[in-house]
Amino acid sequence: MNETFNIAIPNLIIFVTLLIIPILIFRWLKLPLVKKLLIAAGRMILQLSLVALYLEYIFKLDYLLVNFAWIIVMILAANITILNQSGLRFSKLFWVTFPSYIITTATVIAAFLIVFPANVISHSRYLIPLGGMLLGNLLRSNIVGMERFYSSLRERRSEYVQYLSLGATRTEAVMPFLRQAYKASIAPQIGGLATIGLVSLPGMMTGQILGGSSPAVAIKYQIMIMIAIFLTVNLSVLLSLLLSSAHAFDNFDRLKEDIYK
Repeated sequence: MNETFNIAIPNLIIFVTLLIIPILIFRWLKLPLVKKLLIAAGRMILQLSLVALYLEYIFKLDYLLVNFAWIIVMILAANITILNQSGLRFSKLFWVTFPSYIITTATVIAAFLIVFPANVISHSRYLIPLGGMLLGNLLRSNIVGMERFYSSLRERRSEYVQYLSLGATRTEAVMPFLRQAYKASIAPQIGGLATIGLVSLPGMMTGQILGGSSPAVAIKYQIMIMIAIFLTVNLSVLLSLLLSSAHAFDNFDRLKEDIYK
């Protein structure tokens, strides 16, 4: 069987109804999560359906500028989500963090030229799925990094001020907070690298095997994307913390309160 089995719509609908199980659990535990689950599941189905229709058009068009425009749209959405989930004000930091994600994504996509010819990686069926995997992991890790960094600075403000009073520069004073936030965002990625293939079969490898590729080919792709994801997470978290922290303090090295929601 060389082609992916096409799931029938009625069968998929029946499978979706299995959500009744967590709904019943929510009811039993008296958790007010049923409405949130139904809204989230509905949004997921609607968003994926719309994306599928749009990607069908993009894949048929396969125009390089359109492909990169779609990557930019994904980066914009990721940036907005990261700031919102981190409790930071969109208007204050959007144009500071956005370049860090652009630079990181462009750098790693350029690195794909080591393993792909230019005419292959520019193809929409390669560029968009690979870019999506990079940005999905970038989003999750940067939410952790940004939230941890700025919440720690706010909660442990006296510690930051103490560093300054002892003669530290602003960069030196924020470094302990930056180091902790960076470690918190990177640690899960290192854990994932160590256990992949043992604890779980990764998504890209699974998708390729289901699509008819041999496990040997799928493994090579998976190794490549795991390294690419780790590079993306490392570079993006570090850049976003450094660039945003350069704009998060006033001329007297005081943390600006208006960067928070």
